[in-house]
Amino acid sequence: MPKAFPPRSFPSEDPIHWLIRSPNPLGDACMALPAVRALRAAYPKGRITVCTRENLSPLWEAQPEVDHVIGFGKGLSPWQVGKTLRSTGLTFDRGLLLPNSFRSALELRFGGVSRLVGYNRSGRGFLLSQGIAAPTETPERRHQAFRYLHLATSAGADDSRASEWMARPAAPRPIEHDQSELHLGICPGAEYGNAKRYPIERYAEAVARCRARFPERTIRVSVYGSPAERDIGESLISLIAGPRANLAGSTSIAGLVDELRTCHLLATNDTGTMHLAASLGVPTVAIFGSTDPTLTAPLGEGHEVVQHKVDCNPCFLRECPIDYRCMLRIEASQVADAMAAVVSRPRS
Repeated sequence: MPKAFPPRSFPSEDPIHWLIRSPNPLGDACMALPAVRALRAAYPKGRITVCTRENLSPLWEAQPEVDHVIGFGKGLSPWQVGKTLRSTGLTFDRGLLLPNSFRSALELRFGGVSRLVGYNRSGRGFLLSQGIAAPTETPERRHQAFRYLHLATSAGADDSRASEWMARPAAPRPIEHDQSELHLGICPGAEYGNAKRYPIERYAEAVARCRARFPERTIRVSVYGSPAERDIGESLISLIAGPRANLAGSTSIAGLVDELRTCHLLATNDTGTMHLAASLGVPTVAIFGSTDPTLTAPLGEGHEVVQHKVDCNPCFLRECPIDYRCMLRIEASQVADAMAAVVSRPRS
């Protein structure tokens, strides 16, 4: 059985150097940000280094709670990741494993971190110094972000400040009621599969309806996505009147961060881009089909979640085996109403 080291009071006076292993998916990394904020508050005199796939390095480098980021290429073995960690010359007092995988524990052990905190999953308990049991779920704490936060609180963070860690930051471009132009981002793809994708024809109709709702304003549209979703973006902008642009496949994570900061709102499927926008303070209109917003809704207040409950969702399937009813029963008017709600919401 892994041994648990004594819990620390918070904030800790110890200058502990933590190494945090980031989740690999963009959305999961964004949902883990509250845990990192909580750990920083618990160890204000310590250091936090994040070990991550190199494509996510810009995300972590932008976090003020993080002192150092070590990126590594996709496809490296655990031994090679450990070698990358050792090559930095840094020494780490403890490691926090946000992924549940065996290999993430192996990577950090090969990197010289002997005291690891993580969920006791995937047969890796013997590699951990503090094996954590899964938290008891409550209706208020089913969201994936709370599972990451539970790891931080098990390592000494203050659980009573959870709402503070989960809060959405201030919008980078607040919506003023007298401004003449709004920048609307749209993320119509989903790497996970078609079951998460709202039809592009309905996205286009929702944009047209929203523009009709606010004729005094110019609503500029930018479409975002991965290189594999470039064609989806082209199909969507072909259905939308200008001004509009397809940026799918043309931005890195760092570039996407810069782009999202120029948006007043984002209409999106349940994607990593949705979580990234929320982490930046951008209000979102989030459309859910096969997945469950109680688990992965954008964090913080000010978002609009659009979902049509049917007997078979959430199924978490990548492809719908029947008639795609969870998405097709969401009318474009509902999405347009959600967009209008964000635009018309009084500023706090």
